[in-house]
Formats: sequence, structure tokens, C-alpha cells
Amino acid sequence: MYYITLDLEWNQAYQQKALAVQKRLALRLRGEVIQIGAVKLDENMVPCGSFSMIVRPKFYKRILRHVSRLTGITQEQIDNGITLPEAAEKFRRFCGEDYAFLTWGPDDIPMLADNLRAHKLDTDWLAPTYDLQPMFNNVTDGESRQRSLEFAMEHYEIPQNLPAHDALNDAYFTALVAARLEVPRQIRENVRRKNADEVVREIGNADIGEDGYPTLESLLLIPAFTEPACVRCGRALTTEDEVLHAKGQRYSRLYTCAEHGSFLYTLHPVKNFDETWRARLRVIRASEADITKYRERLKLAVARRPYRRHRRKPKQGQAKPTGNANNG
Repeated sequence: MYYITLDLEWNQAYQQKALAVQKRLALRLRGEVIQIGAVKLDENMVPCGSFSMIVRPKFYKRILRHVSRLTGITQEQIDNGITLPEAAEKFRRFCGEDYAFLTWGPDDIPMLADNLRAHKLDTDWLAPTYDLQPMFNNVTDGESRQRSLEFAMEHYEIPQNLPAHDALNDAYFTALVAARLEVPRQIRENVRRKNADEVVREIGNADIGEDGYPTLESLLLIPAFTEPACVRCGRALTTEDEVLHAKGQRYSRLYTCAEHGSFLYTLHPVKNFDETWRARLRVIRASEADITKYRERLKLAVARRPYRRHRRKPKQGQAKPTGNANNG
């Protein structure tokens, strides 16, 4: 088994151009890959190979100024790059047969998958994939915040001696952090938990032909989230808790089965390419620690809600107050 840390740089287009391209392709394409960087690690998490390729974009051909400034990649470089189908084929050969992708954050693999679909290329080889951010949180403070790669490097006292926002450099730094995280052990434990206690499904994904939801409000009212059944016995679940709206556009609610205990339902909405909504629904068997954490956050969220002062409605025929009452 090999582990491949992956990082991408991608170009974007102005909104009008992006919407026109996505409408023509009938799929989401938030950005177009212009650099693929990867480092291969062996089963002992020791680097044993690297991959770097500049990709010539097909749809968003002019590199945006801020993208060039951030990455150091020039228009001349991408004009002389290879096509995505060629780059993908070379990258697949680099990956080999028995591998898993490791990324810092959840964006790179979906972005690569969107680009492959835009070229009508296979995406099945992009699994399995593991996000290192939750693994880092597991072995540090247990929080669910998204920390930057630079934060993790500082935590492990890894010097940043190469420029950031270069795909190969960032993949290399990701590999150094991965080596500190006992990735094989964390993957085994995570797989065991998922097999026993977790269900993940996507709802309304227009990228694969499903109908998206026209508004966020309509998505939040789906029965799978508001009136769910127990994933073990199929009986209706009950709840006395409100929905917790957390940062990162996540909505969670705690439900209870009389036979199988508590389950935490989390809905993560995102927009489809056609401006409709889809969501990833995650269901876990809630431990006592999960329940405590959820209710503490719910109390904090309620306490932070702004107080709204309700004005008394004027009686019929009485003029509404205007301006400052203390004019005189």
C-alpha cells in the first residue's frame, strides 16, 4: 500500500464566463486544474517518489492575475503545459495499483473529479481518499476546526523552507505532516467506526444527474433530515433538540431510537453547477461525548442569537413614528 499526498493549483474565471461554461457542459466546474503535485509514501510513511505537472486549461484559458500572483504560474507556462487527459494518464501511472490519496482539506479531489468529468474521463480511480485535517485534530485538541497546513507545520516544528502555493511543495509539506499522524492506524480505526456506526449519502447531486433543490430552505426540509428513520431498525426517530447551525454551513440535529440509542444527523449543503442545492448527509451513532459536545454548542449558539426588539404596532388610524422621538 502506498499513500499519495496530493495538492492542486487551479485557475478560475469571472462569474459570467464560468456560468456560461458550466451551462454548456451541464456540470460544475468551479476552477480548472493548472498544476498537479504529489508525493508518494511507502507503508512506513517514507517518501519514495514525486510528481509535478503543469496543465494547459481548455475552458478557462486566461490565467487570472491573482491566481498567477499567488502560485507564481504564468500564462506562458500554462500555454506550454500538457492537456488534462495526458496529465491524468501520467498521474495514474505514477499512482500505480495499490494506493490511497491523502489531502489537506476536502477540496482537491472533488476539484480533480470535476475536471475529469469535464473531459469525459473516468473518476473511479480517485478513491480511496482521506482528509488529513480531521486526523490532525484527532491527535491534537479534538476540535473540528479546519486548520491550515501551515498551522500543522508549526505544530510539528517543520520549517517552511520552500515557497507555498506550489502544488509539489505543498504536497511535500503534506507528506511531512502525514508522517507524524500515524495515518495507517487512524485509517484502520476510522474504517472500523464507519463500518459500525456511520452512514454517508449525497442528496440532490446534479453533477451525476439528480435533481437539485431550488433553495437552501427546501433542502433543509427533506424528510431524511427532518423525519429520519433509524439506520439500524427503520423505526421513526424522535428528538427534543433544535437544529444546530455550525460554521462551514453545517446543520446538525440529535435524534433518538428507543432501541438503538442516539444518532447525530449532519447536513452539509453545497451548490450545484446550476445554482441548485445538494447536500452530504452524515449519520453517526452518537457517543456521550458527542451528545455533550452537541448540546454545549447548541446552548452557545442560542446565547449568541441577537435580541430582536419588537415594536408595538400603531393603532388603526395612528401614524407610524418617524425620525428621532427626542427632537425637541
